[in-house]
Amino acid sequence: MIEGLNPIWVDMPEGVEKVAEAVERVGKLALDTEADSLHSYFHKTCLVQVTAGSSNFVVDPLSLDPEELRPLWRLVEDPDLAVLMHGSDYDIRVLDRDYGVRICGLVDTQIMAQVLGEPKTGLAALLEKELEVVLDKRHQRADWGRRPLTPSQIAYAAADTAFLESLAVRLRDRLREQDRWQWAEEDFRQLEKVRHRSAEPDPLAFERVKGVRGLKGRARDRAFSLYEWRDHEARRLDIPPFKVLGNRQLLAMAEKPPRDNAELVKLDGVGPRFARRWGKPVLADLRRPGRAPERRTKARRQELSAGQVRLVKKLSAERDEVAKELGVEPGLICPRACVVSVATHSPRCRSADDLRAAGIDGWRLEVLGSRYLACLADAE
Repeated sequence: MIEGLNPIWVDMPEGVEKVAEAVERVGKLALDTEADSLHSYFHKTCLVQVTAGSSNFVVDPLSLDPEELRPLWRLVEDPDLAVLMHGSDYDIRVLDRDYGVRICGLVDTQIMAQVLGEPKTGLAALLEKELEVVLDKRHQRADWGRRPLTPSQIAYAAADTAFLESLAVRLRDRLREQDRWQWAEEDFRQLEKVRHRSAEPDPLAFERVKGVRGLKGRARDRAFSLYEWRDHEARRLDIPPFKVLGNRQLLAMAEKPPRDNAELVKLDGVGPRFARRWGKPVLADLRRPGRAPERRTKARRQELSAGQVRLVKKLSAERDEVAKELGVEPGLICPRACVVSVATHSPRCRSADDLRAAGIDGWRLEVLGSRYLACLADAE
């Protein structure tokens, strides 16, 4: 079935105009993106997949100026036009980061499945269960930034949007039967507000390498210097840091530094190619490593009183019971952080407005509010 999708490859401005025209004709679109997060340091949008009715397009943004994509983004930002996606949180952030796009009219089939209480909410699992469509997974880790892509890769990418409308229809019908469509719509509107945020620089990022936290003194300094060197090289070459030096090799060098190229080559997973290319700077860093930043004092978790601990348990049990009745995951109704927020709210929550202030709103307040207020009143 996937082989018969016949996706249209779009890498010229006039092609983007044709995509926009197709979307306007049907009044909706299915949308997805592919990035190169596994293959580069500076991640970027490499493909934009669009399905409009029976037409499947795979847009190549690497061949187009950002402004040449505006005809498509104009439609994506139109609140009167449905934008079907699946698991859109990452895509929304990526499109915001790379193009400043604000998606409106979102309909996310993963959210629909979660609200229905589906045990498996991945696209492949849902398509197989609902439509008997089996997705080809062989290109899951493909480098979408390479060109040219094979016909098989293009078809694989197109399949992520080709069946979304049919899936959305099935899930929407079930949601309406259960009187939960409004719940899903509330969550769509919340997800539309998600924005990309650049990670703050962390001088202690090197401690995320497995095993480094246990190092002390010069070994810790060596790990820090190697990590910083590796990050610099990865940035310079625009490749993932692990393609410069693996974490296991970094830790081994920090613990027992090789004295020369001969010892460096003998390290498992290093080899002569690495030694020829990077041996000199690496050995220099190992001999005279920079001083690693001081360890961060552990931030103390919020200390709960004995009464608050009991209240968290009571509220969690009530939430779990409601979730069981509805057949959904407890965390979908009220994550633990929200449970703690309710339990520690001062003054004690006594009204729906108080619960909203603690983080429970919309349909979640509808199904949980009265039960929580009764719990809180009983605990006084």
